[in-house]
Amino acid sequence: QQVIDNALILIFAGSETSASTLTCASLILGLHSDVWARVKEEQQAIQSKYGDDLTKSVLDECTYLDSVLKETLRIKPLEGMEIRKTEQTLIIDGKQIPRGWFIFNNVKATHMNDPVLQTEDDSHMDIRKGFNPDRWSDDATKPSVWLPFGEGGRRCLGERLAMVEMKVFLATLARKVDYDLANVKSSEDEIKWKKMTAMARPLDGAEIKPRAAVPVPV
Repeated sequence: QQVIDNALILIFAGSETSASTLTCASLILGLHSDVWARVKEEQQAIQSKYGDDLTKSVLDECTYLDSVLKETLRIKPLEGMEIRKTEQTLIIDGKQIPRGWFIFNNVKATHMNDPVLQTEDDSHMDIRKGFNPDRWSDDATKPSVWLPFGEGGRRCLGERLAMVEMKVFLATLARKVDYDLANVKSSEDEIKWKKMTAMARPLDGAEIKPRAAVPVPV
């Protein structure tokens, strides 16, 4: 019964969060046609090598797609905070946090203040100016902190399931269709975001106009 209960928790907790992240990813990929083209190119190469199956070993080779999802979760992670309770008194930057106190960690603020990526205008957190999956392929540009699934012994148990679900969705989408954003008419359109929500998501969603996929010239 415990196995069943935990499995249901993983599925329930992962459905809303994965759906919100995929909405953000669909919006961002619609804004960055060059990135979408590279996602498609990677999937074409993988299909020609392994066929249509999306097994774990095949998904592990979707390295650029993995970077796209990590970059999406860097810019648009959990909107709320993670809570931890101190097991012993801590001294941080000369300030004491007593044993038994609760610590609230703001994931989005932590990403924003990453010393490797931080810019004066915070453009590194902008979905138009700051989105760059290539940063994940180089240790010199890779974020020094990435906490969409938390960290330590309480790291999200559903991380692997969520990443697999999202990779399968985007890989399948890239193989079958191209699309345009229906609710973003130009690069200057303001994108509004929902407030008072656990996961970031655009206020109007990411409405798309699908069309037949056109192979990317290799």
